[in-house]
Formats: sequence, structure tokens, C-alpha cells
Amino acid sequence: MTRICKITFEDILPIWNTLLWPNRESKIEPNSAMCLLGGYDMYNMNTEPTFFAYKLHGDIVGVNSGHMCKDKHYRSRGLYVKENFRGLYIGRDLLLATIDQGRSEGASLCWSYPRQTSWSTYRSAGFTLVSEWESSETSDSNAYCRFDY
Repeated sequence: MTRICKITFEDILPIWNTLLWPNRESKIEPNSAMCLLGGYDMYNMNTEPTFFAYKLHGDIVGVNSGHMCKDKHYRSRGLYVKENFRGLYIGRDLLLATIDQGRSEGASLCWSYPRQTSWSTYRSAGFTLVSEWESSETSDSNAYCRFDY
């Protein structure tokens, strides 16, 4: 039984607002203008995002999303797994679904900007770190990572 399904931005937004980024000051949009290794490109805001949920007994226990960026880079964004369900490979499975979505859209790589506290999940899905850890708006420490197809 597949537990990962596609959902809407309206479904994922409350989880991002209250659980993943509760103190975020900037507006949460479906896409991000961020580029791999820094900078911003508004092209990224006009691609079609995909939102994923991991459901158990009909309840969403984890989410992630992805969207194409300029240069055929696919951005993985917004990974969150509820605390009681961590350690069950839900985050890894959501990342793998996002990687597969990027591959199906013709991306050359998949990248993300995870918190240091979730790095082991990204590493388990095959991502490699490509920058140093730095402070950000939503976390004490983030770094860029990528998965090459």
C-alpha cells in the first residue's frame, strides 16, 4: 500500500506554518526563488510544484515538496515529519519520492537546503553536502546539498 500521495498547497501550508516554520517572517509561497549555492531567480516561482504527504491511517504524518528551478535543477523543499513518527524512514521516503518526481520532469539534479538537525535523513536518501553550514531565517544552521541523477 502506497502511503505517499500528492496533495495541494492548501493541504501542506498549515503544516509548514505551524510545525516546520512557525516563526518565519516572510510569506510562505508554493515555490522558492532560491538557487543552489545561493542567489535568487524569479524563474523558479513560475514552475509547477508538487506537494507530497505521507499518510498513516488517513492522517498526514509527514510532508515535502519539489519544483523545477532554472538550469534544470529540482528543488526539494519543506520536509517535515511529526515528532512521534521520526526514525521510521518517513522523511527518507518523502525525499526519494521528490527525487523521483524531479527525475520524471527531466531534472539534472535535485537539491535542498536542510537544517543541520535533519542532515542524516538527507544523507540516507543519497544527498551529498555541497556547502558549509550557515544561519538562515528559519533555522540556526542550514547547508546546501544535492542528489545527482
